[in-house]
Amino acid sequence: MAISSDNETRQTNELVVEIRIPDGSDGDLVSEAERRLSRVDGIVDVSIDELRSLDPGLSATEITVAVTVETVTGAVVSPEDEVAIEIVDRGLI
Repeated sequence: MAISSDNETRQTNELVVEIRIPDGSDGDLVSEAERRLSRVDGIVDVSIDELRSLDPGLSATEITVAVTVETVTGAVVSPEDEVAIEIVDRGLI
């Protein structure tokens, strides 16, 4: 009998990102930021560590947050490819 494993090795990365959240979005700013980051291909888990700044505007609020993301080791992760996400500091990614 062959032995196999479904365990994925995960890598933890720390980033500082700026996210544009439109007015009228569901939930609070932190929840919305986590939801938007979790949609990025290759990211399996997101946690907001620190809210760095808020910049409210007429149609959206831009927030800058320090986050920890878990990715599958070897995955190419490009959060800046998502609409309204900009990496300010890549940290370990």
